[in-house]
Amino acid sequence: MASPEGAKDIARAICAIFALLVLTLATNARAQDPDTLFSQAVDAYTKNQFADAQAKFKQVSGAHSQEAQQYLTKMKSYQDAMEVAKSAMNRTPDEQDANNLAFAIQQLETAITIKPDGPWNPADQLAKARALKAQFDKTHAAGSRAMDTQFCAKALDAAQKRHFKDAAQYSCAVANDNPAYSCGGDEAVHLCQQNTELAKLDKSTPETIPEKPPPPIEAAAPSSAALDKAKAAYDSNNFDRARTLFEHADPDSKATAADYLDKISRYTDAFTTAEKQSRAGQYDSARTLFLAAVVIKPDGPGDPQDRASAMELFLGLDQFYSGDYPSAIQHLQSCAKTGTQKQPLVRFYLGASELAKYFVTGAEDTTLHQEALNDLKQAKQAGFKPTGQDLSPKILQVYKDLSF
Repeated sequence: MASPEGAKDIARAICAIFALLVLTLATNARAQDPDTLFSQAVDAYTKNQFADAQAKFKQVSGAHSQEAQQYLTKMKSYQDAMEVAKSAMNRTPDEQDANNLAFAIQQLETAITIKPDGPWNPADQLAKARALKAQFDKTHAAGSRAMDTQFCAKALDAAQKRHFKDAAQYSCAVANDNPAYSCGGDEAVHLCQQNTELAKLDKSTPETIPEKPPPPIEAAAPSSAALDKAKAAYDSNNFDRARTLFEHADPDSKATAADYLDKISRYTDAFTTAEKQSRAGQYDSARTLFLAAVVIKPDGPGDPQDRASAMELFLGLDQFYSGDYPSAIQHLQSCAKTGTQKQPLVRFYLGASELAKYFVTGAEDTTLHQEALNDLKQAKQAGFKPTGQDLSPKILQVYKDLSF
């Protein structure tokens, strides 16, 4: 039998354990409280602890659930922009070009718009991308001018000999680089169009070996005429012809040809898979793949930038009809900035999303209300008619009453 003192020690130990258990349960309860969990998630987001923030935001329910979803969308867009920009900037020197670096700059600016102090130092990366582009432009300016001069001379010579297929190849390569370049007193873009039309009547076989090898170009790697034609076909998005020419490149050009063949393969795979996912309604993953194609060739066949913008539109429409108005606004705003098609539709649903958010949040945000009216006015000025759309009568009435 325990002594009185021993009994007191046991009682104290039991009390301590009980107190610890109560404290643990209280801590867990606070952790699961929606307000506390949302605050912790916002704190993690502020500290750029995205993995922790995403895990917590996904658990938030109740009054903060819509805000949590908005944060998740912002983080996803931020991460996508940073990853795409990094991929574009990390291309090998022989794959790098001005359009690619300009696209990286655009993506970094998008990331900074979302979170200026976000992870991976977006401001520093933007400065680096701009410096890379400036250096690229400086380094390649002389080589580009020399290449345009050389290709122009070849185009004029081929046209004089009535070899219009060769003339079209060379003049169109110049036009892709500099449409306004003066070649024989004519703009390269017009010369390209003219030779392309004449080439349709040209029954001769295009030349494969030049009369003499092209002179070396300063600041640019020497290449055979066949390789020049392959690159011109690639630049003009004639991938089938480019692939055939690169596959038959001479031994000295094999390495360069292999790089181009890899780019064609990766671009085609990304674009084809993106189209399949788009048809399956997987718009987010399709958008990511279209952007991957943009990194490889921004002006590639099928206009991947425009297709990515279309996926942004579909995401915005899905979120609008799901009642996630903050996410819909973000996607539709991005679409309005980068998309070139269906702008009246984009503006209408952007205004409708802003107006719906204004109503559900108590109709107190006058700035949001004015933004909604401005976007709806743009849609109405463009003649957009929301016939057959499943929309709130309240929103439709506001649209009907708009005057401009």
